[in-house]
Amino acid sequence: MVSTRENFTNGAKACRYFQQLMLVVVVVCLGFVSSTQINPGFQFRLSRSGLNYGSTVALDILSKGVQQLKVPDIHGSTHIRVGKVSYDVTSMHVTGFTKPSTNVVINAGSGLTWQLNNAGLSMDGRWHYKFRKGFIRIQDSGSFDGHVSGASLTVSVSLGQDASGHPTISSTGCQCNIDSVKIRLHGGASWLYNLFIKQIERPVRNSLREQICTLARKAIDVNARARLATLPTEIVVGNDWVFDYRLVSPPAFQAEFLDSFHKGEFFAKGDPTEAPYQAAVFPPATSNQMVTIWVSDYILNTVGYVLYKRGILKHNLTKNELPVDEKGVLNTTCTSSTCFGFLVPQVATVHPNASVELEMIASSYPTASISAAGFRGNFAGLINLSARLANGSLAPMFKTKVSVTFLLTAYLDNMVIQATVTDFSSKTKLTQSEIGHIPDDVLNAAFNLIANIFIIPNLNTVGENGIPFPSIEDVRFTNTELEMDDHCVRIATDVQYSPPD
Repeated sequence: MVSTRENFTNGAKACRYFQQLMLVVVVVCLGFVSSTQINPGFQFRLSRSGLNYGSTVALDILSKGVQQLKVPDIHGSTHIRVGKVSYDVTSMHVTGFTKPSTNVVINAGSGLTWQLNNAGLSMDGRWHYKFRKGFIRIQDSGSFDGHVSGASLTVSVSLGQDASGHPTISSTGCQCNIDSVKIRLHGGASWLYNLFIKQIERPVRNSLREQICTLARKAIDVNARARLATLPTEIVVGNDWVFDYRLVSPPAFQAEFLDSFHKGEFFAKGDPTEAPYQAAVFPPATSNQMVTIWVSDYILNTVGYVLYKRGILKHNLTKNELPVDEKGVLNTTCTSSTCFGFLVPQVATVHPNASVELEMIASSYPTASISAAGFRGNFAGLINLSARLANGSLAPMFKTKVSVTFLLTAYLDNMVIQATVTDFSSKTKLTQSEIGHIPDDVLNAAFNLIANIFIIPNLNTVGENGIPFPSIEDVRFTNTELEMDDHCVRIATDVQYSPPD
C-alpha cells in the first residue's frame, strides 16, 4: 500500500501546478522590486475582481492539463519484518478531476491569500508486488481505483525586495484539508486486501495533507524565489533603447486592490545615465475595472532627454518634404502671399529665385506635461535658414532661436490611443543675420507659416497613427476608459480571456 500512497502524492501535483500558475499571475501584476524610494513612472493596479478572474482562468487551464496528466510509473521495494517486498504501480491515468472553486483575498498591508475549495481527483492503474523470504515467494497483481474528494487548500504569501532590487516571495501560511480518500483494489486477492484497506485510507489522507502543503511551500519559498531572483529588471526596445521597469517601492496591498510602482524610464542602450527629472506623485483614483494603469509624463520626458543627448532632435526641412501644392511656400520669389519671400522681403531681395532651407536643432531637452486639458509639449531650438541658389550652392541668410508650445488632446478609438493638435504657439527671435535686421513679428509669421504646413500636420499624423493598446494572444480588453489627469494618463480596463477551442 506504500505504492498507492505515492500514487496519490502524484495526484496532488494538481494543487502544485495550479499554485505555480497563480504565482505567474501575481508576478506579472507585481513586476520587479527596487530598493530606491522614488516616485514611479507608472503604476499598475489589479483589483480583487481582476485577481479572481485571473485565478479562474488559471484554474480552467489547469483543469484541462490535469485531465491529460501523465503520471510516471512507480517502482520500488521495502523491507518488512518477515521479508522483502518489491512493488510496481504502472499505467496510472487521471480519470476525473473536480474543479474547485477559487478565491483570492488581499490581505491589507501584507500580501495575498489564495483559496481552493472542494477539489476532487480520480485515478486508476495497475499494481503488482513480489514477496520473498528465503525460499518462500509470493506475488500478486491487479488494478486499482482511487478517489480524493473534498480537497481544499489555502496558501498565503508576502512579497518584498532584496538588496539587489529583485522581488522576494515567502509563504506565510498553508492549510490543506481532504474530506475523503477512497482506494479499491481489483484482481488477485483484492477481496482480501480490501478488507483491510480502510485501515490505511486515513493515514494516506493525512499524508496527502502534509505533502500538499510541503509542495506548496517549496514551490513558493524555493522554486518561485529562485526564479524571481534571476528575473531581468529591464527590457531592450528595438536596437537602441532600454526600458527600466523595476519597482521603486514594495507593492501596496489594500482590501480591494493591490498596487505596484514601477521606475518607468528609458535609457540609451549602453548609457544608463539618469534623466534630470523626478516623476510627480500620481493622483488617487477609483475604478470598477479589473486593471488600472497610470502612465506619467516622466516617461515621455526621459525619452526626450535621450533623444536630445544623442543629438537626434534635428531636421533639415526643404521644399521636397512639403505637399505638392505647398512646395512654393519656401520660395524667395513669390506669386502669392503664402510664400517665404513675401513674408520676409529681404530674402527675396538678396536671393531671388531661390528656395529656403531650414536646419532645425534642439537647444535643450524637450519637456512634456500632462493635465486634464491634454498633453502639452515644450520645445526650444535653433533654426539656421539658408537659400538654395540656382547653381546648387547654399547661402547662409540668418539664424533664430525659437520656443514652441503645443497641446495635444488624446482620446481612445478602437483600442488605439490617438491625439490631435488643439493649440500651437511659438516665439521666434533673431540671433544673427547676413541679410539685415528682421523684426520678431515677421519671423513669427514666417515660422507659423512653416508650422501650419509642416509641423502641425506631421504632429497630427503621428497622433492619428497613435499608440495601439498592447495586443495579447486570446485576450480582449473591454470597458476600456482613458482619462488625462495631473501629470499622467490613466487607463482602466476589464480583461476577457477567450482561448481557442
